[in-house]
Amino acid sequence: MQAVLGERRVLQAMSSRPLIFRLAVFVIVMLAEVHAIQSVLPYREDFSCAETTVPGLCFWMVLLPRRVIYVGLALASAAALKPSLWQAARSGPAAASFASQKAALLHFSGLAMIFVPLWWIPFTDLEAQFSKVAPALLLGALCAALGAMLWLMPLRAWRQWLFGNGLFLPLTLAAIFALPEFTDAASFLWGGNQVLTWLTFAAVGHVLLLFHAEVTSLPEERIFALNDFAVQVGNTCSGIEGIALIALFVAGYALLSVGTLRMKPYWLLLFPIAVLLSWVFNVLRISVLIWLGANVSPKLAVDGFHSYAGWLLFSLLAFGVLAIVHNMDFFHERTAGPAARTGPPLAADPLFARIVPFILFMISGTLTPLIWETPADGYPLRVAAMLLGLALFWPALKTFKWQAGPLDWLTGGAVAALWLWTAPEAAAAAGAPDPFWIACRLLGTVLLVPVIEELFFRAYVLERIAGSPAAAPWRALAGLAVSSLLFAALHDRWLAGALAGAAFGLLYLRSRRPGGAVQAHMLANAVIAAAALAAGDFGLI
Repeated sequence: MQAVLGERRVLQAMSSRPLIFRLAVFVIVMLAEVHAIQSVLPYREDFSCAETTVPGLCFWMVLLPRRVIYVGLALASAAALKPSLWQAARSGPAAASFASQKAALLHFSGLAMIFVPLWWIPFTDLEAQFSKVAPALLLGALCAALGAMLWLMPLRAWRQWLFGNGLFLPLTLAAIFALPEFTDAASFLWGGNQVLTWLTFAAVGHVLLLFHAEVTSLPEERIFALNDFAVQVGNTCSGIEGIALIALFVAGYALLSVGTLRMKPYWLLLFPIAVLLSWVFNVLRISVLIWLGANVSPKLAVDGFHSYAGWLLFSLLAFGVLAIVHNMDFFHERTAGPAARTGPPLAADPLFARIVPFILFMISGTLTPLIWETPADGYPLRVAAMLLGLALFWPALKTFKWQAGPLDWLTGGAVAALWLWTAPEAAAAAGAPDPFWIACRLLGTVLLVPVIEELFFRAYVLERIAGSPAAAPWRALAGLAVSSLLFAALHDRWLAGALAGAAFGLLYLRSRRPGGAVQAHMLANAVIAAAALAAGDFGLI
């Protein structure tokens, strides 16, 4: 009983965190949801915006997840760098609990509006029917965004926070959201951005020569060709978007840190270095893309690396700037001393332990298409990311209750039987994977994935919506439905995935501890893995 009460106190404390903590969780969950949406959107082989009846709207919507990510990161950065912006916006969760429930319902209803059309319409028909689907996707995105914001803070608090220092913060967020349009306008005003494009083309040529690549170049058309793989360095490849984005980021940081930042070294040293590095990273990105397309796989270069490398490099650069500024006294005015630490250490925080390992798992899934033509070949990288996430939060994980019983094991066996019964006919084997890959796949599937997914989908998403055991029953049903649908979205067989998620969710609601659901998930995956080994059909896992 004491352990259960301790778990409940931890979960109740989730909603009473300072806003900066809630913002961090907000951004992490947002990244996971954006990745889940992108994982089912047919950007590559079966779908082309140019073939739809509304290509302009389609291309704008393709960029929407990236815009949302950048705005969310900007919100969290603003809260971290300038606490006075949100100090007055803190409000107790109890006063707005019912509003928070409605906001959660709005958020997950919006996600459902995004996923449902993509589940029911074949990707091959989506081009022809995109104009019919687009309103539902846009309305779903709007509802999901509004619901998430109101779930985080009530509308009154948002007004206080956004406009507490005038129009600076809302205008900055609007500029970040509209960055693609600004860069297009800048390219037009600068004569098509010719100078920067030519500099980028010349720099890529020098980088390729450094690696002794026998590359053919056509300067008039800004084309590189290597081993029958050709790339044109167009105006959109100049790096202007990355430069504008990092400039906005660095300038916003400076404005938010007035009074604590030494402006002269910041602007004269760090700012030009950050802008230059943004352009250098873009040159390296294009060079690696050409090398991958020529020596590894054109599909990997165009569909994988080209799609992910840009935002990944910007994120690394932005976090690098933050790390340098935060850890170098050279950039700071003298202060009375560091602020006192509040709350538990990060590694011992049970809420982050529920979320961050899952985010690392999802991020590793975006990296594997960037490196391997067949993303499944990169599963050892995903195992490393999962191990890292669990190791980072081992102090918190030790406080969870992992016990299980016969009902949990029976449920796991039933889920395994369902999964094997509904499995599609095995495809022709393309050769057995190497033993190391098999070992990594078994380790991840049987031991790591169940812990990470159950902590996130059941111990966080389901618990967050369901509330305390004394809450209204409809909240538990809503949490069960939402967590099961999100769980299903990560699996190719959505119906079987949703049913499995519901079974694990019921086990969690029975005890409000992750142990039963985790062990049921482990047993189910172990049985499926054994069947896959016996049949030589690794598509089962």
